[in-house]
Amino acid sequence: MRTPDRETALLAARLTAAALADAATRSAHVRDIGVHDRAPAAAAAALSHTIESLWRRGWAPTDVVGATPRPLSGLATDAIAAQCAGYGRVHPRWRDQLAEIDATVWWTGAHLPAWATRKRLPMADALARVIDLLAVLLALPPLPELVPPPDAVVAMEPTGRVDERVLAKVRGLLAKAESTPFPEEAEALSAKAQELMTRYAFEQAAVDEVPQEAGAARLWIEAPYQGPKAQLVDAVAGANRCRAVFYPKLGCVVLVGHSTDIELATLLSRSLHVQATHALAGSGSKAYRHAFLVAYAQRIRERLTVVNQVSVDTRLVPVFTRREAAVRTRFEAMFPGVRTRHSSVSNAAGWSAGRAAADRADLVPQRVRVAAG
Repeated sequence: MRTPDRETALLAARLTAAALADAATRSAHVRDIGVHDRAPAAAAAALSHTIESLWRRGWAPTDVVGATPRPLSGLATDAIAAQCAGYGRVHPRWRDQLAEIDATVWWTGAHLPAWATRKRLPMADALARVIDLLAVLLALPPLPELVPPPDAVVAMEPTGRVDERVLAKVRGLLAKAESTPFPEEAEALSAKAQELMTRYAFEQAAVDEVPQEAGAARLWIEAPYQGPKAQLVDAVAGANRCRAVFYPKLGCVVLVGHSTDIELATLLSRSLHVQATHALAGSGSKAYRHAFLVAYAQRIRERLTVVNQVSVDTRLVPVFTRREAAVRTRFEAMFPGVRTRHSSVSNAAGWSAGRAAADRADLVPQRVRVAAG
C-alpha cells in the first residue's frame, strides 16, 4: 500500500484532527483544505489510516458499515473497498463480508471527486462528509476479534459453509414471505424455511465426523427499538442452536455457534425483521410500537419452538452434545459477566397486535442477554 507524501500526510492529519473538533473548527478545516489540490489524496489517506486501525482493534467490514449512520454508510463502504483492494489477497471470511456489503472499487483515479460527482455534491461538502465519517469511526471502541486480520494466511478456506443450493431455497421462501400480502401464506413460507434450515443442519451433523469449533459473528440492528429487535434475533439464535448477547450501546448482537447455524440464524433474523417492519406499517405511538415488537418477538419464539420440534436421529445426539459444549465454552469465555434483561411494555393494544402479527407471519424468542458494560 502506498505511503502518502509528507504534504498529503499533513493534510490527512488535519482532517483527522478536524473530526475530533467542534463544528466551527471543522468548517474552517473544510475551507482551508478544500481548495488544496491534494485534498482528495488527503481524504483517502485519513480514511485508510482510520480503517486500518479499526481492523487492528477487532472490527471487520460488516461491523464498520453496521455501526455507521445510513447517510454515511456508502462512503464507509467505499473506504473499506479501497483499503482492502490494497492488500492484494484477503482472508476468505473477509471476501465474504466485502461481498455482503458490496464493497467494490467502482471509481477510477481519486475517489473523492468521483464520489462527489455521483452524489452531486460540491467538493467542500464532500470533504465535510469525510470529516463526519472520520468522527464516527474514531469514536468506535475496541471489539473482541471474531475474524482473522484481513491479510492473515489464506491457505485454508472456511469450513461449515451452507450449501448455496440450500441458501437459494431458503432465500426464495423468505423473499416470498416478505412480499406476500397474505398473512397465512407468509406464515407457511417462514415455517417451511425454518424446517428446511433445521433439516439441513441435522443432515450436516450426520456427516460431520468432528464438530467444528464454535464461532462468533456480529449482527447489527438498525435503530429505533433495538432492544425488541435484539429479542427477535435471540429467538432465532436459540431455535438454530446459537447463543446471543446484545450490546445496547453499539446496537449489535453477537451470535455464538457453529458457523452453519450462525449463517442460517442471520439469514432468518434479517427476514423476520423485514416482516415485522411490514406488519407494523408505521402505525401507532412509540409505546405501541415497542410493545408490538416485544410481543412479536415472544410469539415468534414460541412458534419457532414448535416448528423446531423435529425428531432427531439418536445417532446425532453425541454430535449435538459436543457442539453444544463447544458453543457453551466459547460463549462463557467471551461473556463471563453476561446478564439477562427483560423488557416491559405499557401498551396492551400494541402487545396484542404484535402477537397477532407473529401468528400470521414468522418465527423467534423474547429473553435477550445483555453484555456487561
